[in-house]
Amino acid sequence: MKENLKKEITVFITYFNKQLNEIEELKTLSVVEDEKVFCHPEIFQQLLYVSVLDTLARSVKSNQRENKKRFVSFVRRFCQWQDGERVSLPHLAQFLKKNPDPAFQELRDWVFKKYKAMPVHNSKFMLISDDPAYKDVERLWPVDKKNNAPIEKIQLDSLNHFHLLYAHRNTLVHELRAPGYGMNFANMEVPHYHGRSIKGDEDAVSAKGDEDAVSAELVYPRKFLHHLCQTALQNLEKYFLTNKLNPYDSFKFGTYWIQELNS
Repeated sequence: MKENLKKEITVFITYFNKQLNEIEELKTLSVVEDEKVFCHPEIFQQLLYVSVLDTLARSVKSNQRENKKRFVSFVRRFCQWQDGERVSLPHLAQFLKKNPDPAFQELRDWVFKKYKAMPVHNSKFMLISDDPAYKDVERLWPVDKKNNAPIEKIQLDSLNHFHLLYAHRNTLVHELRAPGYGMNFANMEVPHYHGRSIKGDEDAVSAKGDEDAVSAELVYPRKFLHHLCQTALQNLEKYFLTNKLNPYDSFKFGTYWIQELNS
């Protein structure tokens, strides 16, 4: 391998490792207004981390025009996220609540039983590692509904965590917020769910264990996103070196902001 190529790969990986360190070191910003203190950097850190994943995906998937496919396939290939293929139980349950098709009845019975037993209904956390495996849901998913579910073209793939991470990315990028109402109360480093009272008295709901009165909020913590980026960089470096690929070939540089003018 030419030394120049090894150097280019090293420069690329080093640059992004440095960016990750700087993102993680962002300090809490305090703004006093009317005797109230505002602002926490976590939402900005999450936004920056998914931007890093977007950019890294382009380094190996530059020919993939559709951003969702590029992002999801990159995370699946390079981030070693074992739980990414799992199906989010609350999202699946909500899909089945909104879908009256009798073809889903066997799956509906199985899912609702699991959803009712979620620890979040008793004020406890649940890790996404306890979500159903994709193959277990697929086994009960109606054969004639595999490719064309009736609600806004939602398919089984739409409900797994690889695709939900992309939904998380979209809300951060386009709305500067995380989707849902999740909060990382316990400062956990792995994706998880917590309960949130959505009607009546919260203590009464907790004692009653009424799953209809508690939503299961999904949380992708900042440190989890940081870990995905770190893992991706480690795997990308090996990938570039093994295949003798220059990551900079996927990008265009030049004076002009319209890329085609720099060709």
